[in-house]
Amino acid sequence: MISVYKKLPSKPKVIICKMTPTFSGHHWFEEGMRENFKEIQAKIEEIAKTANVQLIDLHQKLYLFPEYFPDNLHPTEKGAKIIAQQTYSAITGNFGGLQLPLLFGEKMVLQRNEPIEILGIANTKDELKICFNQQEKIIKVTDKGKWKAVFPKMKAGGPHKISINSKLSKDITINEVYIGEVWLASGQSNMDWKVKQSKNAKTVLKDSLNNQIFLFSLDPTILKKGKFTDEEFSLINADNYLKPSGWSNTNKEIIENFSAVAYAFAYNLQKELKIPIGIVCNAVGGATTQSYISRNSLEKEHFGVNLLNDTWLNPMVDVWVANKIVENIGDKNKKGVRHPYDPTILFDAGIEPIKNYPFKGVIWYQGESNADQVKLHEKLFKMLIKDWRNQFNKPDLPFYYVQLTSMERPGWEFFRDSQRKLLSIPNTGMAVTLDIGNRTDVHPTQKWTVGKRLSNITLAKTYHKSIAYSGPLFDFVNVIDNKLEVYFQFSEGLKTKDNQSVKDIKIAGVDKVFKSAKSRIKNNILEVWHPSIKNPRYVRYGFSPYTESNLTNKSGFPASTFSNEID
Repeated sequence: MISVYKKLPSKPKVIICKMTPTFSGHHWFEEGMRENFKEIQAKIEEIAKTANVQLIDLHQKLYLFPEYFPDNLHPTEKGAKIIAQQTYSAITGNFGGLQLPLLFGEKMVLQRNEPIEILGIANTKDELKICFNQQEKIIKVTDKGKWKAVFPKMKAGGPHKISINSKLSKDITINEVYIGEVWLASGQSNMDWKVKQSKNAKTVLKDSLNNQIFLFSLDPTILKKGKFTDEEFSLINADNYLKPSGWSNTNKEIIENFSAVAYAFAYNLQKELKIPIGIVCNAVGGATTQSYISRNSLEKEHFGVNLLNDTWLNPMVDVWVANKIVENIGDKNKKGVRHPYDPTILFDAGIEPIKNYPFKGVIWYQGESNADQVKLHEKLFKMLIKDWRNQFNKPDLPFYYVQLTSMERPGWEFFRDSQRKLLSIPNTGMAVTLDIGNRTDVHPTQKWTVGKRLSNITLAKTYHKSIAYSGPLFDFVNVIDNKLEVYFQFSEGLKTKDNQSVKDIKIAGVDKVFKSAKSRIKNNILEVWHPSIKNPRYVRYGFSPYTESNLTNKSGFPASTFSNEID
């Protein structure tokens, strides 16, 4: 067909399109549609290359807007508008002129010791002259409106200047560009918790300001009690839900409204590394793990498809989250809207726009909104890390997370132990916070301590500094007659922080009837027993939702909740 059109007397230009997306809510999605769709899309790309014709990608952008596909197949008027814009740009070469990605701007920080990519969008046939660090590159814009210039890796420092001169658009200059370490901070409300809300906030704002720390936040446009208005619903999409702040390093008001954990983390990193630190925060209070995972990843798994297709009181979703969605939406039959806690929405709004930025690693504080479903969370958490490592094109991207704290909520002890086991994922680390929990408040205020512990993990594991970063970490158990010997990693100086006996430790036999155990510490090994249990097999420590557990080591960091039970 393409050949026939090309041979017409008028010699038309032939452009073909990739299909608009299909979504997992379609009743045939898992009946072969998913696989057939991907196969056809790949064939279309192959045909475009073989026939040497231009290809318009109508899939990528629209894939971020499932709300524009009420039947999971055909776009609404808003979807058609995106199709029209994509087609118009491809035909005319007008992509809106010279533009830079979301995180590019004054006072930005780029990752040191990695090739530096300066990229963006411009009109087709434009030619750009990009100057950076006394080097100049001439770049021609592709027919897809994209361009990229790659400069050699650099050591930390700055400020540097980027100038981009265009033949067809207005030039862009960024006068302050720093080279240093760049981290992403993400999660839910405990990561979003502000500096000004935290314990000792006045001291932090007085004594811990540092103009070598550069902050950028992506803040939710709507998050509230009660029913959302139609205008508020219109903001909950990939383009509008998270509002960018721009970079700042000296504005006290911005700092006091920034994530306390992320700021403490960055401050302690900068104090040790003595170079510029950039920290981007896109945390949203109450957010679920699945909100931050890409649709492409969730749609590969049956349980992910179930989460995507049923967001109304789904029993796989935390009860509080499910009820909040009902409260905010109000009507199960309301079509064409998304909720901030829906699967993929925070990926679409908060990861997709920044996935080409050169992050060194991620710090993560989330789990409260997934604690009802321990096994499901394990799958989702593994999927999240794998997904982000793929998106950021860094297979070994460091991912350091905070274990849920101690609080009087049923089941949190099992969730914490599950988080401990997730340390089996390569290149991860976990900050334990049992000792700073609050019996009734999900938001403990000692956020500086949390950020400091994350920074210690990072300095030790990513920057190879000789620094303590972990309390005793359960390793294995030996059964010796009527006692259990519990061995730990990071066991040097094993002790209790109050020099009392070990608290909240229980043992059981094969019947798994747990009883409070007696204990002693000998040669950095914890011995536990109970007079009435003659053949002990299992041990639990810190296995109360709110625990006063007191085991530590010479570093002073607390031991994690643990058990040697096999799932």
